[in-house]
Amino acid sequence: CLMLRSAQYTMAAFLSLAIATAAGSAQPIALPQMPSLDIHQFTPPQNYTGQSIIRIRTTTQDQLDRVLDLTTSVWSERTGVGLLDIQIHTNQIPMLKQMGVTHDVLIEDLQAHHDAQWAALKAAELDRAQPRGAWTHNDAWFSNYKQFADIISQFNAIAAARPDIAEMSDVGDSLNSNDIYALTITGPDSPENPRTARPVVIWNGAQHAREWVSPMTVSYLASKLVDEYDTDSRVSDLINNTRIVIVPVMNPDGYLYTWSNERYWRKNRRNNGGGSFGVDLNRNWGYEWGGQGASSFPGDETYHGPSAFSEPETQVMRDLAQSYGDDLVAHIDYHTYSQLILWPFGYADGVQTPEPDRTFFDNLATAMSDEILDVSGVFYDPIQSVDLYPAAGDSSDWFYGELGVKSLTIELRPDANDFDGFDPDPSQILPTARENYAAALLFLERTTLDVSFGFDAPQIVEAQTPTPVSLLLTDIAAQHDPSSIVLLARTGTSGEYTPTPMVDSGDNTYTADLPPAPCGEVIEYYFTASTTGGDALSYPSEGASSPLSVLAQEFNISFEDDMETDTGWTVGSSSDTASTGIWERAVPQSTGAQPGSDHTDGAGTMCWVTGASAGSSIGANDIDGGATTLTSPILDAIALGDDAEIAYWRWYSNDQGASPNEDEMLVEISNDLGNSWTTLEVVSENTGQWIESRFRVADYVEPTDMIRVRFIASDFGDGSIVEAAIDDVRVEAVGCDKNRADLNGDGELNFFDVSIFLNAFNAQDPIADFTDDGQFNFFDVSNFLALFSEGI
Repeated sequence: CLMLRSAQYTMAAFLSLAIATAAGSAQPIALPQMPSLDIHQFTPPQNYTGQSIIRIRTTTQDQLDRVLDLTTSVWSERTGVGLLDIQIHTNQIPMLKQMGVTHDVLIEDLQAHHDAQWAALKAAELDRAQPRGAWTHNDAWFSNYKQFADIISQFNAIAAARPDIAEMSDVGDSLNSNDIYALTITGPDSPENPRTARPVVIWNGAQHAREWVSPMTVSYLASKLVDEYDTDSRVSDLINNTRIVIVPVMNPDGYLYTWSNERYWRKNRRNNGGGSFGVDLNRNWGYEWGGQGASSFPGDETYHGPSAFSEPETQVMRDLAQSYGDDLVAHIDYHTYSQLILWPFGYADGVQTPEPDRTFFDNLATAMSDEILDVSGVFYDPIQSVDLYPAAGDSSDWFYGELGVKSLTIELRPDANDFDGFDPDPSQILPTARENYAAALLFLERTTLDVSFGFDAPQIVEAQTPTPVSLLLTDIAAQHDPSSIVLLARTGTSGEYTPTPMVDSGDNTYTADLPPAPCGEVIEYYFTASTTGGDALSYPSEGASSPLSVLAQEFNISFEDDMETDTGWTVGSSSDTASTGIWERAVPQSTGAQPGSDHTDGAGTMCWVTGASAGSSIGANDIDGGATTLTSPILDAIALGDDAEIAYWRWYSNDQGASPNEDEMLVEISNDLGNSWTTLEVVSENTGQWIESRFRVADYVEPTDMIRVRFIASDFGDGSIVEAAIDDVRVEAVGCDKNRADLNGDGELNFFDVSIFLNAFNAQDPIADFTDDGQFNFFDVSNFLALFSEGI
């Protein structure tokens, strides 16, 4: 029973895309009308009445085989003697006792559990993936699970909005004739760097139908990569040198079935006869097909099918991979659950990945795990897949064993002890995606580049001052030559670049100074290096054709506090109720939610933080019980006039614990010593890093010498993990003080400015009214000459 949403959504999608196409900004593919549910009206079938999820403990293979005969579905990632989570009819549990098999109940009433999860899905439906004429990345889209039609429409919208770097294609059909789509992301073509010569990386989701976090995660990877192409030099460099092919839903038949009929369905929808349906696609690949960990029984969850690549879905993926030939270098198959990073081989007990690939995979998976841990404090276990369980005929073994491609299987959140298993709360989608985005960037670098460049580009630099910059090089497929690292820079957008050899600062970090530039001038720059084999490298990869740039500005600062001394901040207010995680000025200790250092460059160590001690666990010293308030000393915004800005660096985390993403930090400003307050921002995003915020005071309140700013961090969610930190607060004006006598705006005072003034004065042009009184007389001439001669 499949209830179709009205045609309004599909028609709106086509209209928006047609408008974009007519404007010359998009060429999306034509999408057929795809089935979609109105989840507010739809009631899922009651398939799980009288069933439970239990954790059993078997001691022999015979016990395990007998238990599996009673099992409706296996929920664990491994199937073997020992601990195993299974779905079973409750009335069969007494038979386990007769076998001598002990168990613990994880979900007593699976139907009630499913009903609660469906209710949570409906409650979280904040954004229905509405079609956009011009696509942009939006975290709100990831606040809830999306149906197949929504996912594909979103991918098509990305391609429509950015046809210069994204292209959507239909790569084949499923068993039930549902289209399988792929989005290719790569930089613009050029004679020096043709698209067809770039290495290819494939990511796919939803090979197993019930694993809904998987397609949401790969959707985030696509959305975020395209979104950051123009703003993040690391991302643009990867996209310009790689073809990233993303298949969001490899098993559309099964995925559709999990929405309409049976939420925990794993396989595709092959009619095996005798009342049995489905082939486990991840046992149907051709490398070592039919071996351990795959079943020849059609009713089994791991049924491998009648032959290798018997299923249209695996055939489509096989043909797609082979179409790239030797250009295909890497692959990730995203699954849930258990928080694992698995590398091949996994087809039989005792099989070993040969060297040097074993060491490569170990290092890669460990580095990706560390990257995830740095972002969110969540641990993904990096292991060879056979160490979890044998699984012959899976995708990663085929990509690696047949094609020689560096392939991983990632098991996403939740961990193996989380009873939500395949349908964690929708609030877990975004943190899962964010942590895996960081790991995916590292994966791209480690599998496609000779040497990886790490660089944090400054947003603005101080005028007429050399600015130090640091470049980190990480060797991947080659070794860099430390003596070859050069910064090339110029002031302005024309002229020759001046090379400056960079100094080795240790740990593969190299430093040099950007040249001083007049206020308002742009500095363009890029880096070059060589491998020990003589290959030339550039960062960005296009070098002088697409350099980095930064604007020189003047900084007038009336207040600056790096928190190393007490300058008069106040902790607490009458409305505070927090019992732990109170603001304190201290050196923060690292946790999964809290920074391990302050923001200040150089010798700084301290910041304001909501409980500096790490404690015994991530939640031991976070904010609990309500709000905690930090208020600044009195600040003067008059001295800098209407250009005065409040700037500060902040760290905020609220996406972990039992109630993630339910809290926020309120930042307010007052111009009357705190008698009244105006909101500057409400912080709710989780970036896992220090972020600078900057606000022009006059845009919020009238500038006075009685300014205060306060930060109210709170925990009102049951079981939330909330941490915040503040550092490097400034009151400043950023810009260029233009001499009013510089009438042609070239930064110089000369004959041309005098000529412009005289002509304007004779014509009674307002620009010559230097007394601002509406009259043109001797006093205007006198004021102009005074400014001209004084240079102010």
